[in-house]
Amino acid sequence: MRVPYTPTNAPGQTYEIESDRHGSYTVTLGGKVVKRVTALPAYIGRPKWGSKQLEVAAIEDGKNAIETFRINQVRSIC
Repeated sequence: MRVPYTPTNAPGQTYEIESDRHGSYTVTLGGKVVKRVTALPAYIGRPKWGSKQLEVAAIEDGKNAIETFRINQVRSIC
């Protein structure tokens, strides 16, 4: 699933979050990878084909990562 996301504190920049059904996600800005998180390859109870819940949770994690990244970037400038 690919979702465009504009952070609340930087309305001019639109990030793209791409996730899969296993919980992995990639955050890009202008075609450059900002953050990539890979889900564990195997764990007890892991759905064989993934799940929609893991995919949505990965999108939310990506949004939180963008917000945190933007806050830390603003703090380093000040």
